[in-house]
Amino acid sequence: MIHGYNRLINGLANVAGLIIAAVCLLIVYDVITRNLGLQPPASTVALTEYAMLYFTMAAAPYLVRTKGHIVVEIVYLRLSLAARRRLDKFILVLCMLAALIVAILAFILLLESLQRGEIEVRSLDAPRWILFAPLFVGFLLMATEFLRLLLRSDSVFSSATGPKESF
Repeated sequence: MIHGYNRLINGLANVAGLIIAAVCLLIVYDVITRNLGLQPPASTVALTEYAMLYFTMAAAPYLVRTKGHIVVEIVYLRLSLAARRRLDKFILVLCMLAALIVAILAFILLLESLQRGEIEVRSLDAPRWILFAPLFVGFLLMATEFLRLLLRSDSVFSSATGPKESF
């Protein structure tokens, strides 16, 4: 089960990279068609906006795992080892709870959108729940990663040598 979960986190990071590459290709196609005087796809902007949400949420759990998130270490580095450990636990619990709250809210909005049959009207009409699905999954997996760090008594800060791989 752990190996499957690890594959999920790594797979989502890879999917994020593929989405970024696809967006780049879509933008290049859009620019080329415009410069050739052809009609570019009307949905380039909408697809790019959706893609930004999806690749952010797909990559976020991996960034938590590898400690690729942004932190301010200036105060942390001046604390004693015991104070650092307490601060680590506090920050991890706080981050886990915040991510869990956002995941729950996204899930509630997802269900409401499904029940109401809401449509996101843009150049590309899409069911509105597709905006909340990546938020729910991404923040739930981030909460899981923060819990994993907490249970391992790991630090939220990366070491001077860079991020640590956990598995």
